[in-house]
Amino acid sequence: MTKQEFKKLFEQYYNPLCNFANTILYDSIKAEDAVQDVFVKMWQKKESLRDMENLKSYLFTATKNKCIEYLRKLKLDRKLSEENESRLEMSSSINIDDEADKYVLKEKLFNSIRQLPPKCQSVFTMSKINGLTYSEIADELDISPKTVENQIGRAMRLLREMMNAKN
Repeated sequence: MTKQEFKKLFEQYYNPLCNFANTILYDSIKAEDAVQDVFVKMWQKKESLRDMENLKSYLFTATKNKCIEYLRKLKLDRKLSEENESRLEMSSSINIDDEADKYVLKEKLFNSIRQLPPKCQSVFTMSKINGLTYSEIADELDISPKTVENQIGRAMRLLREMMNAKN
């Protein structure tokens, strides 16, 4: 694996892996640490991974295992609360390929949203992420509800195009 290939993998999967690890650990700093550990180990084993077909599955499985390892270590240091125990049990029943696809798709969507024109991005975010109504957005941005509707339609069309182009 070359540095370029490794860098591309890192850029493509770092955020989805951190988000995935955070759903297991509920601690964004520990989640980032776990993902960084996975990438360090991957770099150290780069020669043996050269012929691996599904690196995405490898990365998500290694991240899950690193999180479980962290939770087990925590358990040795002190008794885990029942919440942590249930998280540990839940994490072992995760279908890693489905989870990987879900986090990669979310990352693609958020990257696509960031590429929207500024006004379009703002209106779309206010509506679809913050849950504001068209009239609330119109009042806040001092535009007509019809303009909000047009911007949402434009955003949806552009996002569809971007998401289809990235597949």
